[in-house]
Parts: sequence; structure tokens; C-alpha cells
Amino acid sequence: MPNVADFTAGAVTAVRRCADLINAAREPGDDALRAVLDEHGEDGGALSTDDVAALRTAAGELRAIAEAATLEDAVARINEHLGAGERPRLSAHDGSPWHLHTDAPGASWGPWLRASSAMALAITVAETQRRPLDVCAASGCDRVFVAAGRGRPRRYCSETCATRDRAAKFRARHRGE
Repeated sequence: MPNVADFTAGAVTAVRRCADLINAAREPGDDALRAVLDEHGEDGGALSTDDVAALRTAAGELRAIAEAATLEDAVARINEHLGAGERPRLSAHDGSPWHLHTDAPGASWGPWLRASSAMALAITVAETQRRPLDVCAASGCDRVFVAAGRGRPRRYCSETCATRDRAAKFRARHRGE
């Protein structure tokens, strides 16, 4: 029987998918978006040109949550997306266990991404009391990453960016800049 931890894990997975799609939407061509959807168990091969455009638009709107300066600003943006969705309903389809949906049955990719991401982001905020997404603090990187987690809040999308940034600051200090 699923428990609360399973519910929260589902939200974390959806927040990760949201961040991955936000980043993929900034890549040229459609392959990155298709690959992220496939990686997260969706059928990326079924995307039409209109679907790709709708996903890019939705991802851009969701990016504003990561760019929010405060938790309150992020929550206000999440609430806007939640308010635009449908009434929540339980669904078990394609062999999946019961889960919540806030998008309309048969919704296109854009509304689906906004609604499912907003719900997952809201659950994550309620669980962690932190901003769920952030933008990498490394110079020259603008990737979105999952910020809410255990321990200190993250500032970088990866160890690579963190190391590169620390090394650049170290070199600048030793040059006297």
C-alpha cells in the first residue's frame, strides 16, 4: 500500500521532470524535449510541432518560479498556475496507481505541464517550506535545478558548476581582483 513518502516521492519526481523540461525547452530543436519526456516515462515521440511550441511556452512560464527572488514570490506564481488548472481529480490510467491530476482529461502538453508541475511544486513547498526550483548561481550557467531538499539550500545545478565557480573566485582573489 502506498504511503505518504510515496506521494512526496512522486512530487519530487515531477519537480525534477519540470526542471529538466524547463532546461530542455531552451535547447535548439525538438530532440531534447522528446528525450526528457521519454526519460520521465512520457511518450516524447508523440509530440507534434504544436505540442513542442506549447511545451516551450509552458516551460518559459514555469521558469519564472525558479527565477522568483523569494519563497513568497515563487508561491504566488505557483498559485497562479494552480488557479488556472482544473479541479483536482484522482485518476488511474495506463496501468498507473491512483494519482492526482489538475489538468483537464485529454489536455494538450502545455496545460498538462503547467498543471502537473504546479501541483508537484506546491506539494514540495508544503513539505519543505523552501523554494522548489532555482537557477544556477555559476557565471555563464542559467540551468534550472531542484532546490528543495535536505540540508543547506543548493546554489548550483551541478558539482561541475560549483567547482568551476569556486575555482574562478579563488583565481580572482589570488590575482588581487
